[in-house]
Order: sequence, then C-alpha cells, then structure tokens
Amino acid sequence: MILKVLVILVLLYVGYRIVVMILRRVKAQDVKGSQMHAKLSTREDLVQDPFCKIYVPKSQAYVKEINGREQYFCGSACCEKYLSEKNSLFEP
Repeated sequence: MILKVLVILVLLYVGYRIVVMILRRVKAQDVKGSQMHAKLSTREDLVQDPFCKIYVPKSQAYVKEINGREQYFCGSACCEKYLSEKNSLFEP
C-alpha cells in the first residue's frame, strides 16, 4: 500500500517537472520572438556625415542648419571642420 502511494507521488512529481519544462521552453520562445520583433520595430534611419563620411543614427547625430538645410554630423568637431573647409573654399 505504501509502495503504491510512493510510486504515484513519484509519477506525479515527474509529470509536474515535465509540464514545467515544456512551459519554460514555450515562454522562452515567446520572449525571443518578441525581442526580435522589438529589434525590428526600433530600427532607425542612418545619416551620413558630409565631412568624414561615416553613418550615425539620426537620433544621435549632431544637427546643424546650413544654407536652410539640416546637416547631420557625427559630432561637433566634424561640423566645425566641415564649416571651416567650406569657408576656406569660398574665400578669395
């Protein structure tokens, strides 16, 4: 009688562990799928720095209005170099 109870308890425990393992795998796959969707939906446009020609995310770019147009730079140093180079071209 006690042996039957122990066997039933062991089988219930093993069944419980199997169900928990399956649920964890399903949940992990859902998390991976939602993370991939989040990565795809948070893509951002890249803009090219006119001075050093590298690409930077638009939200992180240094923006300067030049001749009525917004120009995007990787930083203020490239913006300064661009402006000084542009001014030296137009000086007589």
